[in-house]
Amino acid sequence: MSEITMLDYIRETPEVILNNIDHADEITSQLVDFYLDNSYDGITVIASGSSCNGTLCAEELMRKYFSSVRIVNPYTFIYHRDELGKTMPLFISQSGCSTNTLDALKHAKKNGAKTVALVGRDDCDAKKLADLTVNYRCGEEKVGFVTKGVTSLAAYLMIFSLRVALNTGKLKYQQYQDALEEMRKAMKLHIEATDKTIEFFNEHRVAITGCNKVWYVGSGPALGVATEAALKTSETSCIPAIAQETEEFLHGPIYPCDPESLVVFIDNSDHPSSKRVIDSAEAVRTITERILLVSNDAKSADEITLRLSGQTDYLYGPLYKLAVIQTLSYLRTEATNNFHPHENLLKFRDENKVATKSRNDLYLDLQSEKK
Repeated sequence: MSEITMLDYIRETPEVILNNIDHADEITSQLVDFYLDNSYDGITVIASGSSCNGTLCAEELMRKYFSSVRIVNPYTFIYHRDELGKTMPLFISQSGCSTNTLDALKHAKKNGAKTVALVGRDDCDAKKLADLTVNYRCGEEKVGFVTKGVTSLAAYLMIFSLRVALNTGKLKYQQYQDALEEMRKAMKLHIEATDKTIEFFNEHRVAITGCNKVWYVGSGPALGVATEAALKTSETSCIPAIAQETEEFLHGPIYPCDPESLVVFIDNSDHPSSKRVIDSAEAVRTITERILLVSNDAKSADEITLRLSGQTDYLYGPLYKLAVIQTLSYLRTEATNNFHPHENLLKFRDENKVATKSRNDLYLDLQSEKK
């Protein structure tokens, strides 16, 4: 395994995002101008995987400033839901080489749409197809199980939304500065969240490493964190991991839970939606003691709750709560299967019959060695 790890990139995240905040106008000006010059009335994001999840983390804030925000998976966009109306089509891929996103770009161009690709690297195949390609500046991330990229994407989409709102008069300058300050605060909490998660893991190592499946539960912005958590756990620890909206979890998906299940609940800070999340975490202890609640609620049990020294407005919560689930996924995988899926999965990947990337040399391969 390379010396570079997921944890290294998790720890690099605050510096990257703080730098992007300090250069907010510079890094978003092309995209803001494209949106305003074409008189768009909303955003349609076409993305999959962590790019989709990063968008979900920013979606609620985006909805404050755009009249319409749609998130569509590329395959669905091509075959089922390619209507754009007056919205700006924003194709997101950290690598810029995801085959489904490239195909969706081609589909949109074929139908006469102007297109924007939002990518994490300058050297990418999306640049050959889009009318405008913008790098959201996550920096280098060669481990395929991206961490820094998804958090910096969520932050970029937040900054972009705030810049549009400022330019259209929906935000006053001081309100804009206050929002950026919330994002800076989130980065301080990101550092603390990483360290606190390591402490929590060490205290509950047996419970976390001994689980056979995981649920991640939240709503609103926290649901974006949950969906990314399920993806990270599935692709690193290679065990079933499911993301559920808070109430939906209680209405059926909870039934496979047993004492060997780990259930991670993520609240939305002081938002009214958090009470149900916290109550659910306490109630589910009847089924399993393998519970983690990411919350600052003082009434919740200390032994299951990961608290931080502060919290931001709930809209910016994903920017530091992602650090919890990313660090947890990394530590569990290091302590258990060491990034090794079943040998049939390795065979499936090597055959590459349904390629998901247009290039095969994008990332370090953490799954190249068999047990």
